[in-house]
Amino acid sequence: MTHPLLSVRDLHVEIDTPRGLLKAIRGISLDLNAGDSLGIVGESGSGKSITLKAILGLLPKNARVTSGEIFLDGVSLNSLNAPKRAELLAEKIGIVFQDAIAALNPVMTVGNQIAEVPRRRLGWSKEKSHQRAIELMELVGIPEAEARFHVYPHQLSGGLRQRVAIAIALSGNPQLIFCDEPTTALDVTIQAQVLRLLMDLRLKEKTGIVFVTHDLAVVNEICEDINVMYAGRFVESGGVQECFQNPSHPYAYSLLKSAPDMEHQVERLFSILGEAPDLTKAVNGCPFAPRCFAVTEICRSSEPELRNQGGPFSACHHSSTFKQSLGAVELTADGGQK
Repeated sequence: MTHPLLSVRDLHVEIDTPRGLLKAIRGISLDLNAGDSLGIVGESGSGKSITLKAILGLLPKNARVTSGEIFLDGVSLNSLNAPKRAELLAEKIGIVFQDAIAALNPVMTVGNQIAEVPRRRLGWSKEKSHQRAIELMELVGIPEAEARFHVYPHQLSGGLRQRVAIAIALSGNPQLIFCDEPTTALDVTIQAQVLRLLMDLRLKEKTGIVFVTHDLAVVNEICEDINVMYAGRFVESGGVQECFQNPSHPYAYSLLKSAPDMEHQVERLFSILGEAPDLTKAVNGCPFAPRCFAVTEICRSSEPELRNQGGPFSACHHSSTFKQSLGAVELTADGGQK
């Protein structure tokens, strides 16, 4: 029986803050197979990056996993001590961060940074590691790779630095790549090139991709499946096309409505009024209820579970009927109602 490349079961993460104990992740689960591409989207503070850090064991000192289990290639990370866990993660996963200039070592040439992983972790010779770095630089589309092997990060453009970061992520031959908003700081041309590169790697190398972003257009471009995150939980989950064409949660619907549409010009984009809940306090009812246009009394008293309701999985009491309320409520551009 085959098992997912990555499986997360009922993960909970808490963070100590000056305001109290913040329940950042409140029970999320996901599965990812080799060659799959999964997008995790949501507003800032919804828990996207903390989810990745929890899986990778990179949580800050004031944060901790309180319950849940993580399996990587069938092995429970919970059962491993810290060195064994780090070894397995380094073997299976590559990471591309948002800010390449911060992720790269400013006093090492980019070629040596790419060659470091195969030399130190795979035990390759200096010559073989050098050649592998050149191959990876060419693979990610860095021109004149041999010459650029010897340059420093500050001597490259933002797009080339991000390509270096991807090459480093690939240098250990990972089965899975975690991308934490890697295209946010790039212009649209370079962004498109980076996305095409990642898609090619997924198709040619069967590399799994988990892509964290707030950009729905990027998810539509690169991902097959999507998890919409709000207040530390997944509130909608399913295929990208299905979720985009027929969203089953009012939050997912509102996110899509607030995204720019080049085919339909408007004077002002739709926005969601209010703020995400304070997770240092108890969540009573649906966390989106104070901002939702389809809220009813049950929403304020009972938090719905993520479940199949005839479309994408949804954590909404009214997933099959919430759009009917749009006939009675006209949404204004600022997210209000009239």
